[in-house]
Order: sequence, then C-alpha cells, then structure tokens
Amino acid sequence: MTAKGQLYRRVQVAQDRLAWGFGDLRRILIEYGVWPSLGRVAVSTDGRRWAVAETRLRARSGASKAAALLVPESECLWGTAQIPDMPCQALESAVEEMLWRVSPLPREQIVAAWQATPDSQGGWSVEWGVCRRSDCDAWRAAQGLAVDAPVYLARQGRAFAVRGPRWQTQQRRQRWMNAVVLALALLVLGAVALPALMPLVLKREAVLRAVQHIGGVEPKAVPLRQQLDELRQQAVLAQELQQNLGKDLPLASVIDALSQALPDDTWLDRIEVNGSEIRISGLTGNATELAAHLGRQPAFAEARASVASVRDNTANKERFTFEMRWRGEGGKP
Repeated sequence: MTAKGQLYRRVQVAQDRLAWGFGDLRRILIEYGVWPSLGRVAVSTDGRRWAVAETRLRARSGASKAAALLVPESECLWGTAQIPDMPCQALESAVEEMLWRVSPLPREQIVAAWQATPDSQGGWSVEWGVCRRSDCDAWRAAQGLAVDAPVYLARQGRAFAVRGPRWQTQQRRQRWMNAVVLALALLVLGAVALPALMPLVLKREAVLRAVQHIGGVEPKAVPLRQQLDELRQQAVLAQELQQNLGKDLPLASVIDALSQALPDDTWLDRIEVNGSEIRISGLTGNATELAAHLGRQPAFAEARASVASVRDNTANKERFTFEMRWRGEGGKP
C-alpha cells in the first residue's frame, strides 16, 4: 500500500472510531434516561414485562402492552469473535459471514443479535447470540405478539436487538429524533450564548461604524490638516520671535550708555547690535585707552578690538572697531 493509501486508511479508521464513540455515548445517555429515545416494552417467555432502552433492561410492573419479545439467556447461544479492521459499513456483512461459519444451525433457521466494539489491538470484537427462529415464532404467538414483532436476546442483564425490518424502522425513527434533539440543543445553546455574545457583537458593530465614519471624514479633513500645519508653523515662528524680542537689547539704553561712556574726542560711525553683542566703529584720540575705558564700564563686558586700529591723518585720530557684550544697566563691572 502506498503512503497516500496508508494515510487514507488511518483517517478512515479514525473516523470509524469517532463515529462509534459518539454512538456509544448516545447509547449510554439513552440508557440513563438523559437522551430521549423510542423505548419499547418487551415481554419475556414467562410473561414478565420489561422496559428496553437500547441494551438496558428494567422490570416493568402492571399490564403494559408489550410490542417486542425478550428471549431469556438460557434459550440462546452466545459467543465472541474477532473481525479484522474494516469500515463500520462493512461490519454487518462480515458478521453475517461469521455467523454462517459458527452457527450450529443454518442461517435461515436462526435469529441473531450482535454488538461490535473496537479492539485495542486493531479490528473489532463482536459479541453475538443466536436463537432458534421457530422457537421465537412460537413464543410470539403465545404472547399474542405480531408475527414481525421485534425480538431481543437477553445477555447478563442486557438486551440485544435482533436486526430485522422492524429494528431498522425503529433505528430510522431514532435518527430523526436525534436530529431534532440536536437542533433543539443548538437552539437552546444559541439562546443562552446570545446574551453573552451580544456585547462583543455590539462592540464590533461600533468599531465598524467608527471606521466607516473615519473613512468618510478623513478626506474632508485633509484641507483642515494642512491649515493646522500652517498655523502650527506660524505659532512656532511667533514663539521664536517672542523669544528673540525678549532677548533683544533695549537700543535706547545701549545708545545712552555709549554716549555716557565715550569721551568727548570720540565719535561713532557705525553701531551694530545682534542679540547681546554690540559692534561699534569710529574715531578716537587713543583707541587703546578707549578699549580699556569701555572695559571698565558696568554696562559692557568683554570689550575688545576686532580689527587693528588705523591712524587717520586727516582727522589726526585713530580709526577703531570694537566688539563688546551688553551686560545690562544693572550689570557689575
């Protein structure tokens, strides 16, 4: 077998085991009365009434009308057999073939009941029981049952159904009931879960509406965003200008301080103010003494000649260019 065939076979075996497991769980639930089923009242050969739910037997009191026959274990032949691994659909044919081999009577002279369970070593373990067909017909007639009434074979306090036309009809009805019960269970589960899921649904709808709203508003907000960017830039520029204005020197104070500090033989050609930096140029009698004099003024600091002084013979004075820093009217020398 190829690797693909082996994989397909493993998947099929897993599906068969899963289907059998769900079926066995449903059988247990029916036997304990948790799952609804089409129960039957069976009458044994001694006239006692029994309630049959899948394989469970319970004694029933009263004169309930019986619809099936229960054959006691002493009137049956029981055994077990091992069947190789095969799909669930092929089990019935394999069991029929096995009964042909192990039955002491021809197959048409017996009725048989069986139950298959998966074997841990692989394959299926089948528990089977047979009874003489003529005896079953005689017991049904004695108990006033129909000729085709279902037959159950008793085994250690359990009942195994003989698979016939009536049994197949009952199985089809049970499958319909199972479908209805599952549908009702899903509806109840949905009704119970709906209040818990409703906040999540509403939150999801709110998120979707918010996304749609943002998607509709965003194109309209593009011009506003551009205007906001421009306003932000203008605000930054205004803030910088405000800071620069705060740092600018009071020009009147600078001129007044210079007029008081400069000697009478000195006059200025140019005054440049950049922040707290001051640059002056002009003519004076002695540039060196003027630089020292300005350095002693409390309003100025770091007075120095930025270029060398040049003698102007026409005016008989020295041309100077000084740079200094404004310390302020309250500055200390």
